Amino acid sequence: LVLILQVAAVFATVAQNVVSSEEQASIKKVITEESKAFYARDFEKWERYYRVVPQTYLAFVDKGKMYQFETWDKIKTSMEAYFDKNPNPTKPTDVKREHYSFRKVNPTYVWLTFDQVKTIASKKESTKELRILEMIKGEWKIVNRTGFLMQSSEGKSSEEVQKDKKIKHEPTEELLTEPKNGAGKKEEKNKKSSK
Repeated sequence: LVLILQVAAVFATVAQNVVSSEEQASIKKVITEESKAFYARDFEKWERYYRVVPQTYLAFVDKGKMYQFETWDKIKTSMEAYFDKNPNPTKPTDVKREHYSFRKVNPTYVWLTFDQVKTIASKKESTKELRILEMIKGEWKIVNRTGFLMQSSEGKSSEEVQKDKKIKHEPTEELLTEPKNGAGKKEEKNKKSSK
């Protein structure tokens, strides 16, 4: 009897961690609609897909730089500024999301990863994406949005790509502003001694 109860408990735990096909479709729709609102530069609509709480987090790695926003207030301030500075909507000509991996952390939290390839104005970017969503009053809301640029084929020369790496991309705050542990000073000293 004890063995049967243990096996039943294991199956119950596994079943709780499964994200149903209906939940997956609903979550995919949130991700798609959030993206559409971003490209439409519609802040009010874009904000509706997020849980507006201090714990909400947004981060991404883009062209060798890492950016992050910890708290909704920082996200909101930065994104409003970005939409004001870039008011013209853009429309990706192609967006593909695949290799979804869903994991239900508990009945109201879902963790998922997926690969995304998007093309905007003939520039193609591949990213690895992570989302954590929370069920609030029957709706999935994003509490963590993280993305990593894996590959970019923008049709630029190597000189243009190198120049782009030096540009600070708005509306972001750089997480890595200076080398740690005095690495920059050591590198500068080596340059002087080699002259």
